[in-house]
Amino acid sequence: MVPLAVLESRQGGRVSIGFYSGEIKTAVPEANIDAYIVSTEDGFSPLGSNRRFLSSELGVPEDEITRLADWNRFKNARVTLVVLPSRRTNSCLRGVVLAPSQTSECYRPFAARSSGRPYRDFYYNVSYEAIAYTSQTWGAHRLAISHLSGCGTFHEDIAICNAEALAHYCDSYVNVIESFTFLSDCDISLKHLAGIRRVNAEGETGQHRPISTKTEHHQGHVLVHLDWNHDAQL
Repeated sequence: MVPLAVLESRQGGRVSIGFYSGEIKTAVPEANIDAYIVSTEDGFSPLGSNRRFLSSELGVPEDEITRLADWNRFKNARVTLVVLPSRRTNSCLRGVVLAPSQTSECYRPFAARSSGRPYRDFYYNVSYEAIAYTSQTWGAHRLAISHLSGCGTFHEDIAICNAEALAHYCDSYVNVIESFTFLSDCDISLKHLAGIRRVNAEGETGQHRPISTKTEHHQGHVLVHLDWNHDAQL
C-alpha cells in the first residue's frame, strides 16, 4: 500500500487515501477492504479477473454478477448503480457496487459533449452516490475503487472526481470513512493520482449539490438511479 494523502474534512475528520498495486482479491485480506466500487466492464477488466473471487466472497453466483453487469453496461440508458450486498454472514466485504463507466450505454450522451475528456459531473456523481450508499447502508469504513474508465484509458480527471466526491461526503459525514484505496488493476498508476494531493492543498473543492436518486429493491440486489438534472427533494 502506498499512502497518497490524508484528506482533512472541514469538520476536522481525516481519511487516508492510498494506492494498492494489485487487485481486490488480495486487497481485501491485506488492506481490510469492506466495500468495493467497480466498473461493469467485464472480460479483461477488474470485474472480469475478480468475478470468481467476488462470487465466492459475496455468495452471489457468477452468472448473476455477469447478467447484472451486462444489463447495466449494454442495455440500461439510465445512470444506475447496481448494488450487490453480501449474502454471507462472515464475508469480509459488505458488498460491491457495479458502477456505470466510460463504456456504458448511459455514458454515450456525456461522451458526445465532452470533447474526449472525462465528463466530470458523471464521474463525480457516480462516485459520491456509491460512497454514500456503501457508508450509510452497509456501514462500510474502508472502501476500494477500480478504474471507472474503459480499460487502458484511465485519466487523472477521473481520480480527482473520485477524491472530490469523497471530500464532500466526508465534509457532511465526519469520521465514518477510515480509508479509500485506489486499486491499480494494471490501469491506474501513481502518475494518474498526483492531482489528489492538490485537493487538500487548494482547499477549494466547493460544496456538494444533492441530486435526485431513485432506489429500487430487487431480490438479491438494489438499483440506485441517478439524475442530476433534478435536485434532491430535501
